[in-house]
Amino acid sequence: MGRFLPHKSEQAVTAYQRPTEINDVRVISETMRVEDIAEIKAHSGMTPEASLFYCFFKSTPCMTMISRHGHPMGMWGVVPESETSGRIWMLGSQSMLDDVKDKRTFLRESKIELRKVLKQYPVLFNVVDARNKIHVRWLQWMGFIFIRKHPQWGTEERLFYEFVRI
Repeated sequence: MGRFLPHKSEQAVTAYQRPTEINDVRVISETMRVEDIAEIKAHSGMTPEASLFYCFFKSTPCMTMISRHGHPMGMWGVVPESETSGRIWMLGSQSMLDDVKDKRTFLRESKIELRKVLKQYPVLFNVVDARNKIHVRWLQWMGFIFIRKHPQWGTEERLFYEFVRI
């Protein structure tokens, strides 16, 4: 008797990323991490959806991270500031952290993607809300350097850290 193989629709899809599609903005904004929503509000006062639309239209590249089950779980990109520098950003859903396999894939792939992006933009920078501990730790793990504290940044005048990778 042959081995049972699950129907194709029951098999898990391997985690990957792809260029962002406009519908990803809605999906990610509706499932965004609470800490990411708080960071957007403190930084610009925008809604998650408005912030993602801004990033979608301004970024080169703008990418969507897809879970191993085929669901959008986060977006990232670079808003060019010059030919050689850009403002890197990432916003994600809680599902990025909840599934251990997706989390491992994300961590592995993020270093690979950073090396690619640094070829196009040798200088990457931005600010991060000091309250967003997961982003702060991830940025340190990725090799970004925190160069300045801004004690009253953004619309809420909160503590933000400026970071750079050259």
